[in-house]
Amino acid sequence: MKFLKSLNEGISKVETVFLVVFVVGMILLSFSQVLLRTFFHGGFTWADAMLRNMVLWVGFIGASLATKNDRHIEIDALTKFLSQKWKAAADVLTSTVSFLIGLVFIYASYHFVNMEYQSGTKTFLEVPFWVVQMIIPVGFGFISLRFLIKVIEDISYLKSHFGKNP
Repeated sequence: MKFLKSLNEGISKVETVFLVVFVVGMILLSFSQVLLRTFFHGGFTWADAMLRNMVLWVGFIGASLATKNDRHIEIDALTKFLSQKWKAAADVLTSTVSFLIGLVFIYASYHFVNMEYQSGTKTFLEVPFWVVQMIIPVGFGFISLRFLIKVIEDISYLKSHFGKNP
């Protein structure tokens, strides 16, 4: 468990650096596009496509960090009425289902990226489109890893707090 927690923290630090670099890059690139279009009636032809793809990366990195910090979308209307024990069991169930759905998304996105690889499509600056889209299976991989860690933590909590017989 300690290994998974340290791995999770290491991934989080790298993701935070990428997130800052991408957001600052997006701000600078979009600002330079406005200046170039306003004052020089031109701009970088590849900038709009690059900005769209950077939004994709920021979205997946942000979703992964949100999952790590347990700040993802949560519907807790029913869990408010459950006892602590049943809420802990519900947490195990929802984390497990989220992990399994993440595995399905990894599988599907891997095949999507593989189709792009086989097509040989290029995007801005002649970068292969599959390289840009690798964030999709990688992002789902990190999100799934975070849910797996949460499953383990939830089971551990359930066992330590409710596993004893009275």
